[in-house]
Amino acid sequence: MLKGAIEYAPSTFEERGAAVAFTTPLLSQTRVRRGERSKLEVLIPSLSQGMGIYVVAWKSVPEMVSMTMHDRYLHDLIVKEDACAPHEIRRATLRAARRGLAGPKAAQAARLALEEDEEQSTLTHYLLILSILKAVGLESPEMLKAGIDTDEGQRLTRDLMTRAAESLRMDAALLYSRLADIAAVAAPVGLARSPKPGRLRRGLTDLMGFRDSLTDWARDVPSDAAPVAAFCAEVAQHTIAIGEKVLGDFHRRIEAIGPLMRDWDSGIVRVRAQAARMAWLLDGWSHITGAWEVAQTEDRHQQAAAVNDLFRTLPLLPRTESSRDFVEDAKQVKQAHRRSVRMLEDWRTGQMDIDAIRRIEAVKARSP
Repeated sequence: MLKGAIEYAPSTFEERGAAVAFTTPLLSQTRVRRGERSKLEVLIPSLSQGMGIYVVAWKSVPEMVSMTMHDRYLHDLIVKEDACAPHEIRRATLRAARRGLAGPKAAQAARLALEEDEEQSTLTHYLLILSILKAVGLESPEMLKAGIDTDEGQRLTRDLMTRAAESLRMDAALLYSRLADIAAVAAPVGLARSPKPGRLRRGLTDLMGFRDSLTDWARDVPSDAAPVAAFCAEVAQHTIAIGEKVLGDFHRRIEAIGPLMRDWDSGIVRVRAQAARMAWLLDGWSHITGAWEVAQTEDRHQQAAAVNDLFRTLPLLPRTESSRDFVEDAKQVKQAHRRSVRMLEDWRTGQMDIDAIRRIEAVKARSP
């Protein structure tokens, strides 16, 4: 049985939950988290004028909301994998989209994203090998010339890595293992000197573009939604400011790869924590920036409607991440501009908004 909406003011990212890219309009970007006894639960924004949420047991969602085939499959995947962190949810989302249940364009985008993940992982691992060799004074033009993907290049790499391990006073197999661990953590973020930024670093750049675009829109477009757009841009800016600090610290730790190897147990914990924080910080924003990009092809009235839809699922910063109370500020924005902030239809009618589903699928067709 559904209880009334409760106040939603998360203290941590985990309490805020991870956004799920459902295509059912009501469920789009709703968040999943662990509740009592570590069971999954979904947070559905209140349909009233308040800022509360409905907390629903994850397994009960299909019984309460009319879901698309894509969403039923994704829901089952998340249950089976017990997914809750952003990277786990993303993996399940790509698997669901790859099956074509959200349309052929979304399927193609998912396949490209998975291929890009593999390429980024390989590139990151290669750059880390060069970094550790440089750290111990074993740079090799011959290895670079031969190429690491050739037999000769691999032979030279093995020889140099063996010498690097000796310099660091560790077994070569252990050195390779630790580099693989760092690569797995660093690939989604990307290395500072990488010719291709990682997915999360690109996400931060996209968020900067979103902030600038929405700031301009709020200033230039005479709309009741302008103050709502300005607030969305403010939240983006605060997220960017934190993200830049996290990214800078992450890159500094990775670049000091020699000390990281020597102080491994504590060092890798800090690196993993920073990468995870970056993922949580940007969680949900790729849909927001993508939806706004799609809205750029529409008229101003539709853009105003898009702003209000984005406001509903805006990834507000938890209280431990900012001294500013964004939940309270969002409540004030909603109360002051309630005529502009469009409410969803009562989901208990079971009506499917086909146009809204198509807009969501258009966002999913962009590379996640």
